[in-house]
Amino acid sequence: MKQEELDQFRQVLVALRRRLANNLNHIEQAALHTGGESTNDLSDVPLEHLADRGSENFARDMMIGIMQNSEAEVQDIDTALAKIDAGTFGLCESCQGPIPISRLKALPFARLCIDCRQKHEKHEAAG
Repeated sequence: MKQEELDQFRQVLVALRRRLANNLNHIEQAALHTGGESTNDLSDVPLEHLADRGSENFARDMMIGIMQNSEAEVQDIDTALAKIDAGTFGLCESCQGPIPISRLKALPFARLCIDCRQKHEKHEAAG
């Protein structure tokens, strides 16, 4: 891969990382504002508020899931940036073959080529 292409991917990855980190901060702040009350003891909660508690718990769980996915993507981006520095960016971690540029443009922190990703997904689905 040409240095110019690597520089472009670095810029894209850094911008994506910055945006994800910013989103994580907003989600964490929202979680702090909605997570003030304890939901463990429901014995003294009026019945009409149980649905509200359920909605709050659902929203909190969804925020946690989004945070975990975003944190994993930040780690993948950091790995991709390290690969650029090491000269291994764009190589499949499984077969060591090149990851197509079209895949990297769609998912710049891709670790696997399409064939290896499909094999990995089939293996996960099987068991």
